Amino acid sequence: MLTIQVQVLFDQGAHNGRGLGATERARFWRMQEQARREFGVSGLRFDVRVTEGAYLRTQTYSEIPSQFLVRGRLHLFVTETLRLDVDSQRTGGSSSGGPAYKIFLGLRQAVDTTLSHEYAHHFTRDTARRPTLSGNFWADSRNDYWLWRQRHGVAIPEFRACAGLPWARTGTSSI
Repeated sequence: MLTIQVQVLFDQGAHNGRGLGATERARFWRMQEQARREFGVSGLRFDVRVTEGAYLRTQTYSEIPSQFLVRGRLHLFVTETLRLDVDSQRTGGSSSGGPAYKIFLGLRQAVDTTLSHEYAHHFTRDTARRPTLSGNFWADSRNDYWLWRQRHGVAIPEFRACAGLPWARTGTSSI
């Protein structure tokens, strides 16, 4: 088993500082459960921890303040909607590479498969390369095809390409 260490950051700044509501959090947990089932086929498990009170710093661009970033974890920032500097295509998701590996999830625009799609970018190490428009198109198409196959019971060894990264460890999982 390959265990993915995930630090979930629920946006305390959403809804004018009230944070995410129970319905939004429940939607996220359904998406996480779907990802758990899907990637389990390929031998990946999740160890999910939650940090409360997180928010984005948004002067000229969106940034997670360093006090919320935990070493050795894939950071998953969950919010109501993403700013255009993070999600210019309004897909509801975005991923970026190290040293602080991040996934941004905007629940308003996201579909049920968005979280699995963004995880796939990290698992195949797409986020280790400098993104280009054509490269991202190819990676999106390839990952969506592999995710479709995985949903139909086919293990995808390429999703284990992240083994050895600080947040991907051989071992057991908690979720």
